[in-house]
Amino acid sequence: MDEVIDVLEGGELLELVESVAWWDLPDVVPPMVCNVHRGTGEFMGVSPADPSPLEPGVWVFPAYSYQIEPPELQPGFVSLINRDDNGWEVVADHRGATVYTTDTGEPRQWQALGDLPEGYTLQAPETAFDTWEGDKWVVDETARDEVLRSVAYRKQTLANQFATGRINTLQDAVELDMATDDEAAALPAWKTYRVRLSRLDISTAAPADDDWPASPNDEALTAWLASQGLPN
Repeated sequence: MDEVIDVLEGGELLELVESVAWWDLPDVVPPMVCNVHRGTGEFMGVSPADPSPLEPGVWVFPAYSYQIEPPELQPGFVSLINRDDNGWEVVADHRGATVYTTDTGEPRQWQALGDLPEGYTLQAPETAFDTWEGDKWVVDETARDEVLRSVAYRKQTLANQFATGRINTLQDAVELDMATDDEAAALPAWKTYRVRLSRLDISTAAPADDDWPASPNDEALTAWLASQGLPN
């Protein structure tokens, strides 16, 4: 299209004709289109349509774009173009979230749109003994107590091994008249600890923390138990 413009040159007003693209003319406003993802149909944003350079007044719409009103976005949801291409379908968006299987509690990163299928939840189990019941995690107290009892039994066995090792070494020092005063005093203390340790009843449940007897050297005992892979 041609447009007449006024130019002042040497004090004289001249009229010139300049070629102007039709879409750059005053009052020409491009229509806005909603763009969607080619795979999911998810709303991606709004942009102006493209002008046709050879057809004045004709607008070209990009692929996967629709001349409809944009959706109202909501946190945790996305809008998908509907099957009639004239509106939006709102679905849940958990992509990137950590979800948990309700049978084992195993975590995984979610990548799909829509509500979580049966067998998955956004709720994280709080303990290694949680089981899914209805709509929440519940502690399996029987399983927890059995594991704690097993750990306590292993702790008792290992602590007895450590105490016996100390007693044997100290007993040798005393019998060979090589014991220091501290070593001589430590021998009956370790023997007393071993007796008290053996009297802990772990047949049905793990003892409470306060029920464990103190050893003559808890720091050394604790370090040795940790070296044997015993959890704190």
